Formats: sequence, structure tokens, C-alpha cells
Amino acid sequence: MYCGCNPTALSSQLQISEALVRLMERKGYAEITVSELCRESGISRQTFYTLFHAKENVVVFTLQKKACELPREPETDASLEQLCRCYSRYICANRDFLRLLIESNAAHLLYDSIRNSLLCCPAHTGQRRWQYAADYLAGGLTGVARRYCIDEPAPGADALYEILFDLMSGAIFR
Repeated sequence: MYCGCNPTALSSQLQISEALVRLMERKGYAEITVSELCRESGISRQTFYTLFHAKENVVVFTLQKKACELPREPETDASLEQLCRCYSRYICANRDFLRLLIESNAAHLLYDSIRNSLLCCPAHTGQRRWQYAADYLAGGLTGVARRYCIDEPAPGADALYEILFDLMSGAIFR
């Protein structure tokens, strides 16, 4: 996936991302082709493959546009409170797109995105225990996002934070 700073390339990535969302509002993710994405966005296939290697990369880009930002300095560990607050805001802010992913049976892409972002935490890079933790947390956060997207009415960000914190701290079992 393109990660440079060329304004034209960045604009094209955004156009493709927005086209994906529009298409997903009309049909399932699996039914969308790269050709359709290119037509909908007005971007050539050659440009698409220069910016994204596959359709899945467009989902990752779309999820990362408003990504949860945890501390990235090696000496700073993200606290459980920061993690829960960050992801509750992220899930609430991206509810519409997350719902489209869930309805398209593509929640595994959310799981992968969360897992990969957790594995990039410099304080834990390469630690075997952190790999297990990243799998566990990504699964839990994806499940919470799924429940949040189908709940009507959905709780607000503060209520979702409390739910996440109670789940992850073990307080829900007391």
C-alpha cells in the first residue's frame, strides 16, 4: 500500500476509499470488484495497483484513516484505560463503515487491522506474550465492535469505554 506524501496519490487513495464505502452501501464487500472500484472512483486500474496491492488494502486504508492512536514511544506503555478509551472512540466514530464490514462478513479485516496496529507497539515488539495479547485483544475488540454496530440504540463513547474497561479489567466478572 502506498505510504508516501504525494498529494495526487493521497487524493487518489481517498477517492478509492470513498468509492469503496459507496459501493458497500449498495452491495456486499465480496461482490465488489477492483474494476468497479476504479469506475466508481474515476481512477485507472494501473493507479489502483500502484496505490493498493489488493481490495483488502483499501479496507485497511479506510480503517486507518481514523485509526486509534496509542503511545508509540518504546518507553511509554499504553495503559488499559488508554486502550479502552481509544478503541471506544474509534468504534463509535467508524460505526457506519464497521457495520458495512460486518454485514458483508468481512469483520476479519477489522480484526487484522487491530491486531497489526497492536503488534506495532514498540514497547512489546517481538515479545511472544504480546503476540498472544494482540490476538486476544483484537478478537475482543472486534466482537465488541460487532455488538456495538448491531445494537439499537448503541451506547455512547463513554458507555462503550466503561463496557470495554470492565471487560478487560475483569470487573465485569465481580
